Amino acid sequence: MRQNKTHGFATLVMASLVISACASTSAPAQTAGPDTVTGLAFNSADGSLWKTDAAGLSRLATNGQAWEAVRTPATSGLTGLALNPDDPTMLYVSGPSVGVLKSVDGGQTWDTVNNGLPDKAEITALAMHSFRFATLYVWAKDAGIYRTEDGGEHWARMPDQGPPDSNVRALAHSTLPGSMNTGWLYASTPSGAYLSMDCF
Repeated sequence: MRQNKTHGFATLVMASLVISACASTSAPAQTAGPDTVTGLAFNSADGSLWKTDAAGLSRLATNGQAWEAVRTPATSGLTGLALNPDDPTMLYVSGPSVGVLKSVDGGQTWDTVNNGLPDKAEITALAMHSFRFATLYVWAKDAGIYRTEDGGEHWARMPDQGPPDSNVRALAHSTLPGSMNTGWLYASTPSGAYLSMDCF
């Protein structure tokens, strides 16, 4: 793997690298279609699958018959999804019109958790830390990376400037071998995938 470091992030150059949360690393920039999935999460407690897309939030039960819409306060498509593995009733979604929303009852009710995020921020990506489940990351358009360490109660902007392509469409956190601190944060953009090592 060759890494070209830029602004704390490194460009990934590996033909076999596959990141399920990220879009194609070679496709040109295009507007996401109505069927583009922006987030996926699996609930190991009941075997259900959750997704976010232009239509909002949906849940697929274990019978796999059909996706069921889950109501949220979002008035337009959602851009990200995170589910707490230790408590699968705790969900987070992000979107351009709502910032970040949190549910602690499996999507029945939602609270806005935007304290510290820019006003009217357009959140284009959301990810949960791979083992610190109260820690989440978002990409705010034209503002950069923000992190919460208390489940969304307070957000703070990270000093890292982010990848050179600021059109971040997805984030993913991983504790791959070689990480000396809290893990690696990946960012997916139309021009490629980037990673930042031990910065988050």
